[in-house]
Amino acid sequence: MRERNRRHFLHDTAALAAAIAAIPAGLAGSAKADDAPAPADTSGNSPNETIRVAVIGVKGRGMDHVRGLSEQKNVRVTTVCDIDENVIGPAQKHLEKVNGSPAKFVQDLRRVFDDKEIDAVSIATPNHWHALAAIWACQAGKDVYVEKPVSHNVSEGRRIVEAARKYNRIVQTGTQCRTQKGIKDAMEFLHAGKLGDIYMAKGLCYKPRGSIGHKEDAQVPEGVDFNLWLGPAPERTFNPNRFHYNWHWFWDYGNGDLGNQGIHQMDLARWGLNKAGFPNTVQSSGGRFGYTDDGETPNTLTTAFEFDDCMLQFEVRGLITNDEAKVKIGDIFYGTEGILAITSYQAWQTYMGPNLEPGESGTGGGDHYANFIEAVRARDHKLLNADIEEGHVSSAYCHLGNIAYRLGRKLRINPSTESFINDPEADAMLTRDYREPFVVPKTV
Repeated sequence: MRERNRRHFLHDTAALAAAIAAIPAGLAGSAKADDAPAPADTSGNSPNETIRVAVIGVKGRGMDHVRGLSEQKNVRVTTVCDIDENVIGPAQKHLEKVNGSPAKFVQDLRRVFDDKEIDAVSIATPNHWHALAAIWACQAGKDVYVEKPVSHNVSEGRRIVEAARKYNRIVQTGTQCRTQKGIKDAMEFLHAGKLGDIYMAKGLCYKPRGSIGHKEDAQVPEGVDFNLWLGPAPERTFNPNRFHYNWHWFWDYGNGDLGNQGIHQMDLARWGLNKAGFPNTVQSSGGRFGYTDDGETPNTLTTAFEFDDCMLQFEVRGLITNDEAKVKIGDIFYGTEGILAITSYQAWQTYMGPNLEPGESGTGGGDHYANFIEAVRARDHKLLNADIEEGHVSSAYCHLGNIAYRLGRKLRINPSTESFINDPEADAMLTRDYREPFVVPKTV
């Protein structure tokens, strides 16, 4: 694990020490040190012991969590949590069929962490809640499956890693491509040197995104706890265009498609290049083209990262476009002996030699939820295909790209501190101002 003294928004050592001393432990960032959870139980779960899970956020991606976890052997989804009572029906219907009765419903995720009967939580909230929910869960002694990106900003991701290690929690990132046999085979091909020296990887997120139009502020729908939905984000009036799913396109809650669909392909690009840490530089350009709407994040974006020996390029295209090497959502690796294209979540194809003749290829699936449960039972985070450390670094790449886009200039990075070089303006964007009491702690 990287050294514990990394604080991406504090560069003065004395200031950091004072900040840490002033921040008490506890779930809400304001509890007394005595309220911090006791050291987690490190004993294993027997194969026949039921693991009790709560799913937090059950609309959209969360329903996949409900299905995927409830269908694991000796795993029971006992609790459904969502700030919107109106969206829990499909989850409850599925769980009643699987369990024979509906799951317990709670609206406030803090009550999930209070529940001693829950062993693990699965987090499929909007991005701005991922880190705080994961940290609170670790502090409460729960294992965690957290959706991608694991964080809303760079600093948050490192805090989750620290919490996972401090409380000996199993924390899986929702980058499920890492569990697919086809993708693992492609990475083995690359790392064996069969493509020669890889000088560039390119991630592609060519996913159609139409206009979200314009909507006026409105009353909070009945059954919605909007204060809890806002959580760490700034106070504001409810607007339906900033709520279900469309929150992705607003900086307060989402990270655009670079940090939405794109995080999967960013993760694979970094994995294929064998880059465990941060890049040396980042530069981005783009915009929200083709329509005028309420959205803030770019629908067209080109991002470039530089390392000592290669490059990583990433493109977001939300409008009509061609593909590249038969890829629209995937990755392309360029080596001195040919190229390798990842064409889906499971499949890959190589084109070798100067004439790019078709070469080796493969496909194959896997169960990311099963991998999580295996590691939970064994109490060994090294069994995870997408441990939180990997999730943090890949998420951070997306955040770095967005920071470069928003500042409109090339940024130099210090990989050892996960911060920028002599750039206070950029460093300030490695974290955010949090709304009390929903504060991601500087120390966990």
